[in-house]
Amino acid sequence: MILDKRTVVNRVLSKERFYAHNAVSGALKKALVNDVDKMIITNKIAPETLNISAGVQFNEILVIHVMLKHDKINNRLFDALDRAIAAGYVLFIFECNNARCASIAYKTQSATGDITLGQRWTTEWASDVVLDMDGMSVDMIYNKLISQISGGRIQPNFDISLSEAVARDVERKKIEKQITDLRAKIDREPQLNRRLEFRDRVRELEQKLKEI
Repeated sequence: MILDKRTVVNRVLSKERFYAHNAVSGALKKALVNDVDKMIITNKIAPETLNISAGVQFNEILVIHVMLKHDKINNRLFDALDRAIAAGYVLFIFECNNARCASIAYKTQSATGDITLGQRWTTEWASDVVLDMDGMSVDMIYNKLISQISGGRIQPNFDISLSEAVARDVERKKIEKQITDLRAKIDREPQLNRRLEFRDRVRELEQKLKEI
């Protein structure tokens, strides 16, 4: 992924400095040591690096390149890292065995400065990460990144805010899981009347999905 030269930072993010200055559990500290080889802040998307407007809650997007020791991504670890970076949104680019993937979370900040992380989306591993990062503001670029990395599940627009789009996706995932569980029950259920009940419920949920 190639970004504007004006955004280049290329600053190593020390693992030791991170857990020395943040409240990190023993399990997450162990994961940071065992899972991560190196972290580099490669780019900073912000008004001072590009001709864009600041965001409503955050004024920058940091691109952090994470070299992993294996291809299993610990979301709890990277949520903790993301939450600790109070200045802005974080786009993680993971690399392992010559493959890369991108990850971003729904991140908000309260009036008192408290950071909350919601859903996280991660692309499939591929030879490279290609993302469209054009936009007139930090928020516009952030929304576009979420839309791409979520595989199009999140589509904020003039009628639907990002928070509403995320809430709808959370509801969709719950319903999709219910449908999956019911179909598994249908396969296991020996009684015909119970299978029919489950199928009726599946149809109801599928209709509900269409309405979200």
